[in-house]
Amino acid sequence: MNQKNPYLQLSDIESVEGLSPEFISWLESQSPKESPQQLLLDEATKPARKTRRRRGTHSTACLCPEPSWYRPDNFKKLPGQLGHAYNRLVRRDRKTGALSLRMRISRHPYFVQLREQAGRKRDFRPEREKLLDAIVPLLVSTVDRATHIDTINLSKMAWQLSEKDSEGNVIRKVTVPRVCRLLQHMMEYGLLELPEGVTWDPFNRKWFPKHVVLTERLWKIIGVDLDKLYAEQAEQVAAEAAGWITRDEHGQAEEISVKAARRRWYENMMHATLVRRREAAQKAKREKKLKALAEMPYDDRAYAMSVHLIRTLPKDELHALSPDQFTQRVRSHLYQLDLGLEREAGPPAYH
Repeated sequence: MNQKNPYLQLSDIESVEGLSPEFISWLESQSPKESPQQLLLDEATKPARKTRRRRGTHSTACLCPEPSWYRPDNFKKLPGQLGHAYNRLVRRDRKTGALSLRMRISRHPYFVQLREQAGRKRDFRPEREKLLDAIVPLLVSTVDRATHIDTINLSKMAWQLSEKDSEGNVIRKVTVPRVCRLLQHMMEYGLLELPEGVTWDPFNRKWFPKHVVLTERLWKIIGVDLDKLYAEQAEQVAAEAAGWITRDEHGQAEEISVKAARRRWYENMMHATLVRRREAAQKAKREKKLKALAEMPYDDRAYAMSVHLIRTLPKDELHALSPDQFTQRVRSHLYQLDLGLEREAGPPAYH
């Protein structure tokens, strides 16, 4: 066998005596017509496979490379250690009054030390570093004093971080996926926690709002006094007596822990969200029925209202009503809904 050619060829066999004709024909069919080097060269020079995929002409540059957010002048100053944390992050020029960042969180050695632990091989890109520097003052400004919980509204947060003109119109927009990816990175580095996870609302088929907790590591990086911060947190929890303080079996007041306070806060927020969404759904359903009722003639409206009263009124009240009283009740309900005789059939007028 030729060393340069790893294939067994018919020419490599000195004698074909004793070989069957079938084996000789099979060997001829298996022997390559060209050398392996020639086959590799042909494969390299083979034209690329045709495809309809094309590179778009749109720009992939960051829409807002310089995001920023500072507390407006009409906002009250943050109390205690929260105000100290914000002042460590943001400074104001005494001459011009312009606001700027005093501390860049993204340049802290913590991100270099825990880079591999967070699953990264290199540092953040400059655009993501600037977004991280801008989002931390926003989180500190909107955090709850008692539980250190921050309610995440991604669309509102992206709008707040976007660059705006003097009239408040967005010039360069920070997108929601960009903010969402940054929050996920902050959770990987241990700066934020999502203890309750993300819960699905099966009734309205929506996700409940995300609520993240600012961790002790983030407060240490900012440089606040943790003892004073936790003392202020305990005072705030104790001050919110309604729902934050429980009674034991002896009737004595018992201060609940921060973990229990967070759990109760989550339950209250989920209940409030469910109530608000159900009220909105009922309102939309009622408006839809009223719109359909308004497009009917008066006789059909009166008939539909009478059917509704038969279904909803108690049986004893219906039994006590005479035919004239029942008719008067139907007309009264129609007039209360502005669907009386003076209302012509047709879609409602827009106000």
